[in-house]
Amino acid sequence: MPYVAHEDVGTTRRQSLTGRRRLQAWERTGGTCVVCGQRIDGVRERWIVEHIRALELGGADDLENMGPAHETCGQEKTRDDHARAAEAKRQKIRHLGAAVVARPLPGSRASALKRKINGTEVARGNCTVGLSGISA
Repeated sequence: MPYVAHEDVGTTRRQSLTGRRRLQAWERTGGTCVVCGQRIDGVRERWIVEHIRALELGGADDLENMGPAHETCGQEKTRDDHARAAEAKRQKIRHLGAAVVARPLPGSRASALKRKINGTEVARGNCTVGLSGISA
């Protein structure tokens, strides 16, 4: 069966944020923060253009997905988005079975102990650190 590449939701490429796009994002919401919903004083308060649905979570880089946010609100939302994206990537790795196993299976050749035919466990001679800290 040939390999079929399914389109991944993945990260959307970001376009440059020009002054015109920044103004359009401001006017679209009337200067209301898209995170907390409060009015932003554009002269006295620092503000950024925030993606409502993060690009790394599959959001689009168009004006419908952008709006102004207080700088502190945007930073908090960005931290939360990064944590959610990292969790989604970890889930995908586990789901696909691509995770590297940190501990060897008990009784396998990679484990520090080997089980003899009579059922007793002895330390392997070629292992450096085992499950119980045994060095050989």
